Amino acid sequence: LEPAFDIYIAQVKMAGGIPKFIPLRTPQNDNDNNSDVKYNANDMFTLDFDELENSISSPQTKVLLLNTPHNPTGKMFNMEEMKKIADIVQRNTHVTVISDEVYEHIVFDKEKSPHISIASLPGMYEHTLTLNSSGKTFSCTGWKVGWAVGPPHLTRAVTSVQQWVNFSAPTPNQDAIAMCLKKAWEPYEGHDSYYAYLASEYKRKRDILIQTLNIAGITPIVPDGGFFIMGDTSSITFPEKYREEVTDAMPTNPMPRDWAMSRWMTKEVGVTAIPPSAFYDTENIDLAQNLLRFAYCKGDDTILEAQRRFQFYFEQE
Repeated sequence: LEPAFDIYIAQVKMAGGIPKFIPLRTPQNDNDNNSDVKYNANDMFTLDFDELENSISSPQTKVLLLNTPHNPTGKMFNMEEMKKIADIVQRNTHVTVISDEVYEHIVFDKEKSPHISIASLPGMYEHTLTLNSSGKTFSCTGWKVGWAVGPPHLTRAVTSVQQWVNFSAPTPNQDAIAMCLKKAWEPYEGHDSYYAYLASEYKRKRDILIQTLNIAGITPIVPDGGFFIMGDTSSITFPEKYREEVTDAMPTNPMPRDWAMSRWMTKEVGVTAIPPSAFYDTENIDLAQNLLRFAYCKGDDTILEAQRRFQFYFEQE
């Protein structure tokens, strides 16, 4: 499902697979100018389930990569959506779900928008390999400690590959994370658990970034999970010369609007965002043209400095 974490494509190709893409769509992408649409990531980014089933119905399709909470949109698939995905997979039993759930504890409203693991749905455990990581939960991406949970026929395959790719894991780091996974359920910093503290801190940082984007005239598409936020930039204009630039890194020629805007914002405003076209196949890059991805997994001082720079630039206009 795209936009998607860019490493997925490389991993699929390294495994000898051919990536296929099913885009999450927004009302703007479908030329719907309904002003009543809420700018919430769960509502804004929607999946066409007929399109999904048509894309995986071929016996040659082996894997569906699912990510929730979703990077880069912050969307969290709700129970109705997850049940529809599960039904599609169970009608197409040649497909295994690889579910990337590394942001499962960074969830801001567990009542209205809980994290749902697709493996927990009836009949889905045997079809699902669930991936998780200490990098996001404990802010230690450099440790590279993660885990996979699933039925024996899938975990055996992971173990077999691990033997010949990594060979050995950093055992002291694994021991430390194993201890953290237990202690994280204990009260921490005035919260019922470390996980509750983590979610509270990221929600606070998210809200600061929302205020920051509003200053620039960027409409936040508010996420209920993860630590990224998409902003709608359709109301912002910038010099056309940035669209005419040519760089080695740009995904298409001419340069996509979001790519050019990110370069303009970096050079002229002093704030850098990721152009979401980096997370799309070239066929669907136009879906990203009015979006930018911002991260709030930063110190408060960094986010507030971005706020200051937005104020300085846009108040002069």
